[in-house]
Amino acid sequence: MKELNLKEKIQNLISGQQKNGCPEGKFGYRDLTPESDTKNSEEYIRALHWAIKNKEVKNIALSGPYGAGKSSVIKTYLEKYPKTKYLSISLAAFSTPTKSVNGEDDNTSSLADDWTLDDVDENVIEEGILKQLFYRVDVGKIPQSRYRKIKKLSYWKMFFSLLMLTVVASVVYFEINPNVLEDFKNTVINNGAFFHLNQWSSYAVFIVTIFVVLLLITTVLKYVMSNFRVANINLGDKASISKKEEKESIFDKSLDEIVYFFESTTYDTVFIEDLDRFNQPNIFIKLRELNTVINNYDNIKRKVVFIYAIKDDMFKDEERTKFFDFIVPVIPYINATNSGEILRGLLKFEKGADGVYKSKNYDISDRYIWKISPFVQDMRVLTNICNEFLVYKRTLKTTKLKDEEMFSMITFKNLYPKEFAELQAERGIVKQAFQEKGTYVNAEKEKLEELIVPKRKILENVHNDILFGLREIKHAFLGFLSYDNGTYYPIKNLQINNGSKYSYGEILKGDFDLTKFENINQLIIGYYESNGYYEQSHTVSNIKQKMASEGSKYLKRMNDLQFSEGPKKQELILEIQNLEVTIAKIDGYSLKELIAEFGEDFLPEGISEYGFLKFLLINGYINESYADYINYFHPNSITKDENDYLRSIRMRNRAKNFAFEIKNLQQVSDRIYDAEYRQTETLNYILTDFMLIQCSEKTNKKYYFDGFELDKGVEHYQFTKEYIERGQNVNEFVSELCKYYRHMWKNIAQDVSLLDETKYKYLSLILNNATMDQIVIMDEVDRSNCIKNFIVEDEKSLACLNGVSADVLIEVISRQAIVFRKINNVGADAKVLNYIYQNDMYELNNSMVSSVINFYHSDLADGLKNAHYTTILNAEINVLNKRIWDNFEDYINHFVLGIDENNSEEISAVEDIIERLANTNIELVIAVLDKEKVNWDNLDECCENNVEKEKRKEIWNYLLENSRISSTWKNFESYYNEFGITTELSVWVNENCSDIVKSEKTDKIDNDCIKNIITNSEITVQTVEQIADNYKCDEEIEFDVSKLPVDKINLLIRKHYIRYTVSKIEKIRSLAKDSFGVYCKEYIDDFVNDLPSIPLNEREIVMLLNDTTIDKKYKRGILEKISASSMTENLAKTIANNQFNVDKAYVEYAWKNLDNAGRHMLLVNHLQVYSIAEISRLLTDLGGEWSKLSDNKSRHKEEISIDVNGHNEKLLSQLQRKGFITSYPEKKDREKSFFEVWVKQQ
Repeated sequence: MKELNLKEKIQNLISGQQKNGCPEGKFGYRDLTPESDTKNSEEYIRALHWAIKNKEVKNIALSGPYGAGKSSVIKTYLEKYPKTKYLSISLAAFSTPTKSVNGEDDNTSSLADDWTLDDVDENVIEEGILKQLFYRVDVGKIPQSRYRKIKKLSYWKMFFSLLMLTVVASVVYFEINPNVLEDFKNTVINNGAFFHLNQWSSYAVFIVTIFVVLLLITTVLKYVMSNFRVANINLGDKASISKKEEKESIFDKSLDEIVYFFESTTYDTVFIEDLDRFNQPNIFIKLRELNTVINNYDNIKRKVVFIYAIKDDMFKDEERTKFFDFIVPVIPYINATNSGEILRGLLKFEKGADGVYKSKNYDISDRYIWKISPFVQDMRVLTNICNEFLVYKRTLKTTKLKDEEMFSMITFKNLYPKEFAELQAERGIVKQAFQEKGTYVNAEKEKLEELIVPKRKILENVHNDILFGLREIKHAFLGFLSYDNGTYYPIKNLQINNGSKYSYGEILKGDFDLTKFENINQLIIGYYESNGYYEQSHTVSNIKQKMASEGSKYLKRMNDLQFSEGPKKQELILEIQNLEVTIAKIDGYSLKELIAEFGEDFLPEGISEYGFLKFLLINGYINESYADYINYFHPNSITKDENDYLRSIRMRNRAKNFAFEIKNLQQVSDRIYDAEYRQTETLNYILTDFMLIQCSEKTNKKYYFDGFELDKGVEHYQFTKEYIERGQNVNEFVSELCKYYRHMWKNIAQDVSLLDETKYKYLSLILNNATMDQIVIMDEVDRSNCIKNFIVEDEKSLACLNGVSADVLIEVISRQAIVFRKINNVGADAKVLNYIYQNDMYELNNSMVSSVINFYHSDLADGLKNAHYTTILNAEINVLNKRIWDNFEDYINHFVLGIDENNSEEISAVEDIIERLANTNIELVIAVLDKEKVNWDNLDECCENNVEKEKRKEIWNYLLENSRISSTWKNFESYYNEFGITTELSVWVNENCSDIVKSEKTDKIDNDCIKNIITNSEITVQTVEQIADNYKCDEEIEFDVSKLPVDKINLLIRKHYIRYTVSKIEKIRSLAKDSFGVYCKEYIDDFVNDLPSIPLNEREIVMLLNDTTIDKKYKRGILEKISASSMTENLAKTIANNQFNVDKAYVEYAWKNLDNAGRHMLLVNHLQVYSIAEISRLLTDLGGEWSKLSDNKSRHKEEISIDVNGHNEKLLSQLQRKGFITSYPEKKDREKSFFEVWVKQQ
């Protein structure tokens, strides 16, 4: 057999070949009858024709599964061999009870609902075969048959029969009675004459009259014969088919009729189709017997072949080959793998420019075809689906219906017709699936709401807790634990259940695990005794009862307060919002989305038996809008679900969620009474959309939105949030709410479970969609100022409201007199910020001033940290400056002084402060100066304008005292000229003189000024010295030395400010005697020259001699101002202690007035005036150890036990230099040191 080209078959199907010579036509429908397919059926035809022509083959099988194309093979064969004398018997329609051949009701009429083709009785099948046999041929071909059937009466045939009968009868009658013919002619002519007709006209009228009469008779006869009925087919006494002889089969009873039928006709081929659907193998046996009888009947001279179209598994292998003489297998045209290609052809798919196949007539994708086609494996079903799809699409004319969903519904209808019928009656597995969806959604929502309740309770507890910190509650809890039997125990540590000890401080830490306090069976408190040295312990009694009663409350509060601040609170709010979003999502989930999210376990039991239906539900091809695809829409009708919704409103029992889809909005809306619109049960997304868009002026709209304000529960508020999050018609919704829902924003603001960003989103919607009066009402509801407070409390509020019109925000701020405490400019509308800052709509605090500066001069903002007022002045913002100056003292206190880091104000800013405050609050000025470490280069610039003199002096004094001006003669002059030399100026000059004298002198710094400085008692000597060093007087300044201290006089002498004259010597001697020596020494040359004329007393001489700064050469002359004989002990000591050239007579007198220590020094300093012999005597007089050296007659060594010090060594050195001794090395023994002196022999 030639291999079947399946690809060519599919292409032929797709090409839309003509069927029965009739194309699809412009309507696109295709009949369900077999198709002729010559090309693809070639081998089948060849095999079948061979078998038919084979004399031995009388029973042929065309075997293949349903839809394989067996009927198409038969049709193709008959088209190829049109001369075939065939009968076609098809039993496909025998799926319902029928009437028997004799007209009686068959007992199949009482079949149960689960009746199938398997239940059809054989007699019914046989009767059906007989009917198709005998009704195939004209009754004239089988005149002897006892089967009678109604024959259609032909009107014109009856008419012509009557006409012929009349003509024949007339001819015979006139032939027998020729005289009558002449009389008849005369009668016709006479009657015509009566009407003035000639002969031929009279004949014509007569003939017409005869025709009319015959037409009338024909009409009457046809009417009578048409209303005549035969009650049943009477086969005679032997062949009558009735229920009285049920034991004998129809074939047996009618065997002679069947044989007579084939004997009387020329049919030699009988095609029997669909007999296998009844699963009655016996009928095939009877047909084979019948075929044998027919072929063995001698009067039938031809072979009669029975060809059966059956399924492959009708018989077992051995039965098939034994029963049939020849079997032709038919390969299926369509199966799960190629049905998609065929469907694409039926739906006119074409390849687009993008390479994707698309239907040119319908919105059906290639992807959809490949998904759905494997479920349809029968060509007739596939064709019928396409036909019904066209009918439904053209009947249910609406743009809302989607082609893919409609095609899915039609496919479901064809594969599950019973379930489709159930669905139309709002019953069945599909309806149950959507009901189970609602049940599951409600259950899931309840679970999620149960998760939300404790989280929201935590936030509410935290918000309402009077102790706002976790640490404080821990203190309270520990206090609760430490109180036992009327005694408080100061806790050092706690030991729980004989486990670890936890110190008081450890428990107070934020990360301490509070679960350790759960399930306490024993609690031991460790504490210090009152003396603070010994640790004691106490076991708390009834700890389990204490924890069960009050302790658990503390634990709950502590656990809750972990969420009071920081990321934990944010995390908890996010969890609540995510759960609420999930609830809203679930509420609006389609069945498809619900299955995708939660799986298919909630679908009804038994859904797995409907694989294709399950596929449609999972992919959303059958969804909540299924009713639109199976029913006409009647203008005033509503669905059952919509009726349930209305009933739930009446009963005040919510039956539908917010997302329930109302399809017939106008009809549902008309059925809701005005008052019912306020109920929570009425709340619905789609109804709200309808109210907003189509009910602009209706009363029920007012009632509906009025319910939001009247509802004291949470339903309307929850709906508000969910509707907004849904994202459709939000602006219209909020606009309408603002007319009625006065508490809307207050409820939102107090909702602890909302993130701030969500609240701002809602507030933006309110501000953008409400009138100003509505905003004011909403803000002032319950005197709460809820909008104002919310905006003021968050510095980012304006940025978060940047989606609101600037003009609206400005009007709200103005109307509600909103005064901001803190504003973050980032993201905020510049127009709004400018309005706030220009109209003083803010508190004057550091944060707000920073925001103002940042807005106008962001480059200056950093200066506010340490130079606040300087930055304000540099910014030159008039409104800000005016506001500050109007309350300048407050500003200074809070900003300049109040900000610790503000210590770098520029001098110009400080000068401005001084000039504004000096005359009214000098203390505040001093405080500013004390903090702002500014220095003036030019003192005149401080207090330059509008400062009273006394205030200026006070400020300048402060500057001097704190060295806050540059140390210059210019600044000295400024103060000096204004206030003279004051204590403050003197101190400043003393402290800064070294810098002052280095500065440039002004013209005003003259001798008088310098004299005043020097003579000021508070000017120190050091200061005078520096001035004297740097200021050279051209003319001598006269000083009253009697009023100057000695050190200052001495300095002036040294600096030659007091110049030398003999006359001054006497003045100084008398008025400043302590400076006499300094004066003489400073001018020693002039003094010595004038010495003869200057009298000196002993005190003055001693003073001059003791002055080591006076050159020794001058001291002999000074000493000689007194005679040697007038030597006093004081003068002797002076001579002894000073080494200078002196006459021996003075030394001798001095020796006499000195003790040994004095003499010793005298020898040290003046030994040179004595000879060797005199030295020996003087050593003897000196006595002690020194006397050992007095003998110089021979060279010898003496050990002198004297202190090793400078004076002794100097004397030994002088003796050695004089040649009295040669050496004096120092020696040490175990106890002391001594000199080993070698005396030189003289």
